[in-house]
Amino acid sequence: MRGVRLSRWSMSYFTTAVASLGLAELVWASGLAKPLENIGAPWVLAGVHLTTIGFLTLLMMGALHQFVPVLTETELASQAWSGVTLVTVTTGLLGMVLGFLALPGGPLPSTPWLLPVGGSLVILGVMVAVINLGTTLKRAWPWALPAWLVATGLAFLVITVSVGLLLALALTVPHLFSAHVVSVMSGRGLASHVIGGVGGWLTLTAMGVSYKLLAMFTLSDEHRGVWGWGAYVLTAPGILTAWLARWIGLNGLADVGWSAILVGLALYLWDMRSLYRERKRRQLELNARYGAIPLGFLAVLIIAAAVGIRLGGSLSRLDIALTMWALYGWLGGLALTQLYKIIPFLTWLNQFGNRMGKGRIPRVQDLVNESRDRYAYIVYFVAVLLGSMFLYLGWFAGFRLAMLLAFVSTLDIARALYHAAHPTIAAGHEPSPPRCGDSRKAQ
Repeated sequence: MRGVRLSRWSMSYFTTAVASLGLAELVWASGLAKPLENIGAPWVLAGVHLTTIGFLTLLMMGALHQFVPVLTETELASQAWSGVTLVTVTTGLLGMVLGFLALPGGPLPSTPWLLPVGGSLVILGVMVAVINLGTTLKRAWPWALPAWLVATGLAFLVITVSVGLLLALALTVPHLFSAHVVSVMSGRGLASHVIGGVGGWLTLTAMGVSYKLLAMFTLSDEHRGVWGWGAYVLTAPGILTAWLARWIGLNGLADVGWSAILVGLALYLWDMRSLYRERKRRQLELNARYGAIPLGFLAVLIIAAAVGIRLGGSLSRLDIALTMWALYGWLGGLALTQLYKIIPFLTWLNQFGNRMGKGRIPRVQDLVNESRDRYAYIVYFVAVLLGSMFLYLGWFAGFRLAMLLAFVSTLDIARALYHAAHPTIAAGHEPSPPRCGDSRKAQ
């Protein structure tokens, strides 16, 4: 970590994120949210935003507040601002979820101000995070590839939450806009919102963080060549092109952007293949071994999107299934697998790092039990695969069962992460014998 201080808030981000994931899975499993019937229904909107903001965005922010300083080899601009972002975004998300449930057809009485106020709080928290992380990134100019991906992802985050607030206003106070504008927002605007959030913010940031984390934890070269930079210069402009084209209704231009995105993501996967093949750590740990599964989800997503999806204003069953596949399989799977290494790694640094050379200390891998915990990840990925397939087939009962299975696996993963963050191993513990290829004591 090269002398960079640990983020005092990252663990709280991770806790809130995993709790949000469990709540989202319960919403789907309960049957209250029916995405195949109406993606704009209150419970569907609540489930989607618990996933995208509560789980993925908070988890990404928690990771970035620790790893942007590592990327840039400098200190975070403000630890206090990190806490402000967590409290503000979490409070705003709560307001948004309650606001969605207070829309017509929802279980709560109509409260029009809840949704825009919650959205405004999310924007406020995001802006604090962008300033905090942006100031830290600025100190390290010129940037390496992971920093470029993260910075571009943060820019898309600002765009996404701003558009989200407009959509919230269109839902709660439509008289502020003309009927044509409301129609555009609910059609092309919604498509752009999804592109900016899932593609621009979450995917670009996941690419940047994965380059750093997987290189670090597999002992691979962190400096990527033409394939990595090719992935960035195609994917990021492609997302921006598709985003703009959908807003203004130029389907031909949207297809150009979409093609660039798919080629760029294919180059990213090819580069990740090279990263794995060139690694110095021969025996992969769970985070890297099972981290290849989300990359496989991304590969299937690229193929399916190239063949069957178009960026129109309405969503088909295939579109909804692929969105599930992307959020829970590619992005959620990558997040959960990397948390399995990040949390024990940060715990080890906090509790044992300053004792190196002063006696026996455990390794990072002594804080987890891979042989036991791997089954939870297997069940999670099987549940996501089945849930996406059942959405595509239109079997809602099967989707509910799959999401219940995902919830059970998430509970078990949360248990493993909790024990990794609260180890019972003492500093004088006799470390287990090193495994083949595990040459570094800390890892």
